[in-house]
Amino acid sequence: MEGYDPAAGLFQNNANGPCSKIQLFISCKKLMDLDYVGKSDPYCQVWLKNDERSPWVNIDKTETIQNELDPVFSTPITIDYFFEKTQEIRFEVWDEDPSNSEAQGMHTTKVGSLVGAKNQTYIAKLSLKGKDKKRGEIIVKTDSIKESNMSVKMGVRAKGLKSKKRMKVFKSNHPFLVIKRCVNHHDSSHENALKVFTSETKDKTLDPSWKTINMRLQNLCNSDIDLPLIYEIWSYDDDGDHKLYGRVQTTVRKIQEHAGKPFDVIKKKGEPYGELYFSQFDTYQVPTMVDYLRSGWVISLSVAIDFTASNGELSDPESLHYIDPNDPNKMTAYEQAILQVGGVLESYDHDRQFPVFGFGAKPRFMGVDDVMHCFHLNGNQNPEVHGVNGILQAYRQAMHGGVGLYGPTNFSPCLEVMMQYIKGRANLAEYNIMLYITDGAITDMADTISK
Repeated sequence: MEGYDPAAGLFQNNANGPCSKIQLFISCKKLMDLDYVGKSDPYCQVWLKNDERSPWVNIDKTETIQNELDPVFSTPITIDYFFEKTQEIRFEVWDEDPSNSEAQGMHTTKVGSLVGAKNQTYIAKLSLKGKDKKRGEIIVKTDSIKESNMSVKMGVRAKGLKSKKRMKVFKSNHPFLVIKRCVNHHDSSHENALKVFTSETKDKTLDPSWKTINMRLQNLCNSDIDLPLIYEIWSYDDDGDHKLYGRVQTTVRKIQEHAGKPFDVIKKKGEPYGELYFSQFDTYQVPTMVDYLRSGWVISLSVAIDFTASNGELSDPESLHYIDPNDPNKMTAYEQAILQVGGVLESYDHDRQFPVFGFGAKPRFMGVDDVMHCFHLNGNQNPEVHGVNGILQAYRQAMHGGVGLYGPTNFSPCLEVMMQYIKGRANLAEYNIMLYITDGAITDMADTISK
């Protein structure tokens, strides 16, 4: 039977063979507490190796959960599962610390072992090389994905929650929302449901209104609007002993049909412990790149290249900008990146005219000896060059003409220039991609995001 996976159903075929996308839902138990004050703040980093000849690739990581030794992460990790390949996967659990995160434990296994585990629930012990003490367990639940480009935007609030007490004396009401999806239509128990979302905590209120939630429908309900969902409301406690207000079991279809009417928050014996409202629940389609192209849009690529000092002195063979005098035709690390990434995107650019910028350097080839955080790499008033070869030519000319590496690594100046450039072409149906080629951390992240 070609390409059949008992967990995920029929595979899709691609160039690498039968393949399906699966989601991994990760939790841990009895982690070692590495903090002197409070409890550890764990997150899980996931690495994948597609075959014995492939390198380990950092796939994704979960959110960090504060003060918790039995974390249940709500960030699903999505991977491609190849039935005919021996894929290895590594889970690294870390205690997040602002200054220096510390490893709590690791585990390596095969993706096939996750999919083939009983009830697609894989349990293993964490370990750490050179450490004999117990590090806890990792639990990985696997679910197949029904892909969809639909998303949902929801506003959720609660009203009239019953007050919680700490140590049976002090009122403690800090509600947060957890959304779970059931594994199928036949098992609607909250114990087996998969956590897909955790909200922020609202302080000292029994009528919380949480931030608007934007989610892909495949993450919320696996693209099945009749799949049972469970909305849980908890009161946060900084020692990790959160208290449950109650639950609402529903589906996407029922929420849409309710049209703003409240759901009873039930804890036990069917008694309501408050009401849950959906002030907004809109599903919408997120266009794919193919959708844009089919509708007549074209792709426009721009490039910004990092010339900061962290790349290494130009005369140093270890520098990412090093040009070997004995083999001047050998590409630098940046030229290799330009060719590999630009070569893919070039085919989609309708006119292959690419604005190209440099940043974080003194562009002496332009007669400038001051640090500039955005300059035209071709030295002309118009930053456009033709094709990937034009980018490579402008890069070499700038290097030979003289570039003084400096810093810091600021992204926002080039982004601002490019945004002004795009505004001048607002009448064109263009999907703009700005490619930054850089060696390290951004030093103006907040400004870049605010742009």
